[in-house]
Order: sequence, then C-alpha cells, then structure tokens
Amino acid sequence: MNAKRKSSRGATAAPSRAAGAPERIRKAGIALFKRYGYHGTSVRALADAVGMEAASLYHHFPSKQKLLADLFDRIMDELLEGQRQALAHDDGFEQRLRNFVRFHVLYHIDRQDEAFVSHSELRSLSTANRKRINAKRDRYEHTLRSFLAGGVETGEFEIHDVPIMTIAILTMCSGVADWFTGRGRLTAEEVADEYAGIVLGLVHQGGGSGSGQRPIRRTRKTRAGTGQGGLAASASARRS
Repeated sequence: MNAKRKSSRGATAAPSRAAGAPERIRKAGIALFKRYGYHGTSVRALADAVGMEAASLYHHFPSKQKLLADLFDRIMDELLEGQRQALAHDDGFEQRLRNFVRFHVLYHIDRQDEAFVSHSELRSLSTANRKRINAKRDRYEHTLRSFLAGGVETGEFEIHDVPIMTIAILTMCSGVADWFTGRGRLTAEEVADEYAGIVLGLVHQGGGSGSGQRPIRRTRKTRAGTGQGGLAASASARRS
C-alpha cells in the first residue's frame, strides 16, 4: 500500500506540519524574545527558527506585534482560568488559597521564559494591546484581592491591609521564576507546598501589620511601589 495520501483530485498530499505551526512559532518567539528582546528579533529570525519562509509565517501571524500580543493573551487567559478553578471549589477559604498559591507557583516554574518575556516586553506592546493585557492583569489581582477580603469578612483570615497583602503574595509567588532551576533539594511540587504554607502563615498572623494595631480590612486600590513582576503583575503595581 502506498504510504502517501492522495487528495480528492488525485494529487499526492505532501506531509505537512501546518497544524502545529502556530505553536512552534510561539515557542520560537518566546525563546528569541528572551534572548534578543522583541526589537532585536527580526521576522526572518523567527521564520528561520521554525524552518519556514517569512511569507508563511505571516500567514499565521500577520505581524511580529500580533505574535507578541498573542503570547501575552494566551498566558493571561491561562492564568485567569487556573485562578478561577483554584478559587471556585467550596473547600473553605484556607484550602482555596492553598490551591491558588500552588497553581500560581507551579505555573511560574513551568513558564519561566514566558515570565521573563512578560516582564521585559510589556513595554513593546502597542498601546491598545498593552491596555487589554493590563486589564486582564488587573482582573487577576482584583479577583485575589476580593477573595482575601472575603476571608477577612468570615474571620478565616487576619489581614491588616488587603491590597498590600495581595501584591505581596503575587510578587513573592511570581518570583519563583527567577531562581528555580530544578536542580536544588526541593521539587517544584515541594516548593509550591512551601510557598502555600508561607502565605497561609501570613494571612493568619495579622497580614504583616507591624504596628500592633488591630487588623483591619482595607479594600481600596493601593498604589504601593512594589515593583511587582511576573506573568500577572498588575497595572496598579506597575504604575506606582
């Protein structure tokens, strides 16, 4: 039997990787943007990295900006969905926070290159694309902030300043992308468990209030100068 498939017109159909081309382009984009930066990466370099002509690459992504925006959108959509699943279960506030921290840490361990690019190349997005991505990042932060405030309301969490605690958790958990190598004494799962324990300790100890004041719930948007990075760095933190 001839291994080559025939088209309906009788012509031999050449083997094609077209179905997987967009994902290969995305992976090449992440690698090249990390190494050379967005502006230092040419469309020709992207095409060469995936073994195709530049014209073929444009068929999947009409411009380099479209590729960058696609990468940011996909990452934030995955984060938002993972957050939704982690916080949706009716397991009590403590278990749901543990679920969220583990998800966020493991995602940043698995996507270290994406974390680097999302921190360094946000400025390279067009104004419209940056506005859209910032809105998704703000939604991610707002969801966690509202969840923590709910835990304070029920008495399960003891947090002095909910907005600051929100940014502190995201900053700390995102930072794992900067140092985790997989060659240390702890596995990714063990690191995620450790981070979850640290965060739960924080929300049960007055939320970092060093003044001895009675813990209070503050839910207004903060503009603390945290320098928060990572995949889900909020616009509120970045604009500080």
